[in-house]
Amino acid sequence: MNIEVRYLSKSGNTAKVAEAIATALNVTAKPISEQVAPDTDILFLGGAVYAFEIDDELKAFIRNLDGVKAVAVFSTTAVVKSAYSHIKPLLEKKGIKVIPTDFHCRGEFKFMRKGRPNSDDLAKARQFALEVTASYN
Repeated sequence: MNIEVRYLSKSGNTAKVAEAIATALNVTAKPISEQVAPDTDILFLGGAVYAFEIDDELKAFIRNLDGVKAVAVFSTTAVVKSAYSHIKPLLEKKGIKVIPTDFHCRGEFKFMRKGRPNSDDLAKARQFALEVTASYN
């Protein structure tokens, strides 16, 4: 199975989660500036919500995404619940299957959520990655 991990991280929070997921799957996490192989079975795609919306760079990445069979979404945010509801419709519009569960944890932002994602969050991210790949059909 071909698995890839891509992320957009402005503060480093989502990058930490991407690295945890990649480590669990024995792959390399890369920023969204790097292309995804066209024969990717599962893409773990990470982002965050900034001012109640995902970044335009992440939207453009999704619009140009081709050849990916399924996407598992992960995100970090300081305030809102998850980026899943922002990312899922864009992927579905492209006809890409979206794994129905996502991973989300709080991320540190200025004075809020100090120390997040923490070691417990990263352990949960690794577990999410293993569960997604084990149940993928």
